[in-house]
Amino acid sequence: MPQRRDVKAPEKVDIQMTPMIDIVFQLMAFFLMTFKVATTEGDFNMKLPKAERSAGAANTQTEMITVRLRSTANGELADLRIDAGAPINGKAIPSPFRKLREFIEIKVSHARNAGQEEPEIQIDADDLLRYENIIATVEAVSATSDAAGNYQQLAKKVKFAPRAE
Repeated sequence: MPQRRDVKAPEKVDIQMTPMIDIVFQLMAFFLMTFKVATTEGDFNMKLPKAERSAGAANTQTEMITVRLRSTANGELADLRIDAGAPINGKAIPSPFRKLREFIEIKVSHARNAGQEEPEIQIDADDLLRYENIIATVEAVSATSDAAGNYQQLAKKVKFAPRAE
């Protein structure tokens, strides 16, 4: 008696796509996050001409005026000097700031009339000096008003001296 063989139909193999898609997305995320764009910024191959000084640059040297303010032990103004000159305060001069303003007006008007750059003012004040004196100094060198009350600017460049260590 012949034996009967059970012929089965081949099994259908199902491929699981979900894990494969997960791996593909993980690889894409990895490459996107680690991708570096080559930067060429600032890498120019250019030959620029060398700079030359202009003839007018040598004549634009700014005059520096130093205003030195010394204080007493209690912060009052003891001494006001311009460019280490003689003090311009005392009983003969009622307001040293008015005298300072007159000096700056003369310097600025000479510079403007000569077509030169206006002088630069450097204020060198003691640490104990009251702020009202420093503010009065800045006002005296930076602006004035005429008899009609019109505002006129004097020195545009006003700075403070660096602190001594």
